[in-house]
Amino acid sequence: MDDILPKERAIKASDLRGILEYVNLYRGQTFVIAIDGSIILDENFPNVATDIAVLKSLGINIVIVHGIGRQLKNLAAENSVELSDFYGDKPVDEKTLEYSRLASASASQSVLDAFARLEIKCASTNAVRATELGIISGVDYLRAGRIDKIDFSTVSKLLGFGIVPVFSPLACDREGRLFRINSDLLAAEIASGLKASKLIFLTETRGLAIESETAVAVPISEAKRTLENRRGEIDPRVVSKVEASIRALETSNTPRAHILDGREFSCLLTELFEKVGCGSMIYADEYQKIRKARPEDASIIYGILKISARSQNLVYRSLEEIQEKISRYYVYEMDGSIIAFVCLLDYGGGKAELASLHVQPFYQGHKVGTRMVEFIKMKAKEAGVKTLYALSTKSSPFFTEVCGFRETSPSELPEDRRKKYLESGRNSRVFKANID
Repeated sequence: MDDILPKERAIKASDLRGILEYVNLYRGQTFVIAIDGSIILDENFPNVATDIAVLKSLGINIVIVHGIGRQLKNLAAENSVELSDFYGDKPVDEKTLEYSRLASASASQSVLDAFARLEIKCASTNAVRATELGIISGVDYLRAGRIDKIDFSTVSKLLGFGIVPVFSPLACDREGRLFRINSDLLAAEIASGLKASKLIFLTETRGLAIESETAVAVPISEAKRTLENRRGEIDPRVVSKVEASIRALETSNTPRAHILDGREFSCLLTELFEKVGCGSMIYADEYQKIRKARPEDASIIYGILKISARSQNLVYRSLEEIQEKISRYYVYEMDGSIIAFVCLLDYGGGKAELASLHVQPFYQGHKVGTRMVEFIKMKAKEAGVKTLYALSTKSSPFFTEVCGFRETSPSELPEDRRKKYLESGRNSRVFKANID
């Protein structure tokens, strides 16, 4: 049956509703998309270009970095020549450099042509300056290069005009000598320098896989351990992308890297706009995403809280009250947007309350709330708190079964808090956890 099913699926009007949830989240963000040369030659590449056009229409800044590995292999086969390097990680002799020129020109033109058909403005740029790799462990890498400098001001200006910058894995040094560089590392450097919210690799595999099992979402620490301990079990085409992802994430400028199969229809939109996704995501330490709220966050917290209060999920708090207590709030930030927040109210005497915990609907069920509770427990312990309370009308299983709280009587609350509890009339359930 599989061979008679169409490769493409129709996009339904209802799909757009899901995408619209992300408009405010992603608008103004920058995505760096690294496209392998093999994907540019694949029959699905026009669909990839269409996905990129959708992202552009949502107000997302797009930067493209393309590879030339498959193009070089094809040229070598067509001309019956042996080349010293295909992917920018081995010595590059003069013959290979000349064929790299041809491969790069072909790949770049294919990208420009695909975008032109979709009326996407783009431009090839020489904003990267290279320098030679030189001699490594006694081996002269000849015309293989590394990144010396990237002119991010030029890149930012292009993005400001709505133009998609397109980078090839070739760059000149100060004297105008051409060098071949690794496209994965180039994409990582560009993502980090632009503080891109996402670095996305489109290749011929579904992502980071061990024993045929693809990792859906892994923290950077786990990705490092996998490279160290099981490198030989990873598809060689993916190793460079995992290394580049780690490099970008370690700068703390780029929080997410994705490795997707670019041959899959709608792979970009599926990964970004559906909960399950279709590839592997490597992410920075989650606790790095939780920070102390700043004064400018008060209006955002108020807007979210006001909506939640209408459904009686949270107690209504005025903007003034939030501004007054903003130093007690913590926010979970993803891709430049606040997706969750919580407040730690210290009552003294070793007692405190975890209050106003809220996770934006789309991120519920992804352990964001659990991480926020764990973080607050850690902060409470640092402050010398022995008993942490939480009040809720609808989240009993979450606190008792997931977060290690137990239900208790409202009479156990500190006196001032008990008075407010009775005055509210909400009849919230009271939970407490001992902080060791």
